[in-house]
Amino acid sequence: MSIQMCEFTERQYSPDFHGTKVTPEIVKELISLAEEPAAEFPGYADFCKILAISNKNSDGTYKFPSIKSLTVDKAEAIKNGATLHTDYEARNENEIAVLVEWISGVETPVAEYIHLILYSREQMAKEDDPVEADWAIVSIGGAATIEVEPMRPITAMRNALGVEEGGSGVAIDREAYKNSVEFWSKYIMIRE
Repeated sequence: MSIQMCEFTERQYSPDFHGTKVTPEIVKELISLAEEPAAEFPGYADFCKILAISNKNSDGTYKFPSIKSLTVDKAEAIKNGATLHTDYEARNENEIAVLVEWISGVETPVAEYIHLILYSREQMAKEDDPVEADWAIVSIGGAATIEVEPMRPITAMRNALGVEEGGSGVAIDREAYKNSVEFWSKYIMIRE
C-alpha cells in the first residue's frame, strides 16, 4: 500500500494552520510508520480509512513532541479560563464558508496517537487533487486516544454538499451525525 500527502493537506505545513501542524520530514516518517499502524479504522465511506499511529517510543518518550492533542472537554476548558471563539471559515478558496468554533488560552498536551485520514486514489481524482499513490493523506490529527473522534457535524454537512463545495458527495449518515453532535457538544478543538 503506497501513501502520499495530497495538495489539500499541504496546508498543514503552514505555521498559520489551525490544526495539527507538520513538516515534510514528519510526514515522511509518518508514512513509514503507517506500514505498521497501531490500529486501522474504517472511514465514513468506502474510499476512506484511518490509521492510528502511536506517538510513543519504546522508552516512553514522544516520537513527535510537537504534535499536540487538540480536542478537550469544552465545559472544563471554559471553567479553566479558555476563551470560546466562533467564525465562518472555508478551508480553501473553492469551499463555502461554514460556522466553526474553537477555544484558545489552554495548554495543549502532546498527542498520544496520530491519526492519518486516507482517501483512495480514485476519490482524490474525483476531488480534482490527483495522487500517484494508492492512498492520499487528507488530514493528520493529533489525538489523546487510539479511538478516532467522530467527524464534526459541519464536516459531514460539507461532504454531503458535494465535491464542488469542498466535500466528497457522501450523504449524511443520520446515526453517525447524531453521535457526532453528542460528542462535539461536549468537546471542542483548541487553537494555539
